[in-house]
Amino acid sequence: MSAPERDGPAQAAEPGPADPDRAAYAAQQAQLLDALLRGDGYPEGFVVADADAAGAGLRRKRARAVAHAWPALALSFGDGFGARFDAFARDPAAPAAGDPLADGLAFARFAGRAALTDDARAELLLGRAAMRRRGPWIRAVWLRRPYRRLLVVARLPLAGRVHRSFPSRPRGW
Repeated sequence: MSAPERDGPAQAAEPGPADPDRAAYAAQQAQLLDALLRGDGYPEGFVVADADAAGAGLRRKRARAVAHAWPALALSFGDGFGARFDAFARDPAAPAAGDPLADGLAFARFAGRAALTDDARAELLLGRAAMRRRGPWIRAVWLRRPYRRLLVVARLPLAGRVHRSFPSRPRGW
């Protein structure tokens, strides 16, 4: 049994009067998502308590994704990670895309170097090297625990990612 034949080629839908409505609807959706992530500036007609609850849920989901992508970063804040990330996600300078890798890097900059453990700093350095796609790249960070050492990470065109740890000289040398 063969498939029934069509009378002609399938025709694409022609743009019609609904296209400006679709663009306006997309803009309203983007505005709503931005307001939910920031936690304020909701469009008219929204119940603030319900919108706050939905926004808090979105920010928690985003924090869980960052904690999954950057576990040492999340552990460096302990139980305070959720609250610190919520403050970061509400900040207008936070990335809008919500990509966990970009969010983690931006959150680390937001939190400041002093708030990060050595494990988080090493994780961020290795992650930045892994995300680098073109050209040579080299960065280093001093780590304090369990002993003072310099961690050097390089991304080289033919060698890929290379990392080495160099202990500092003992005092009195």
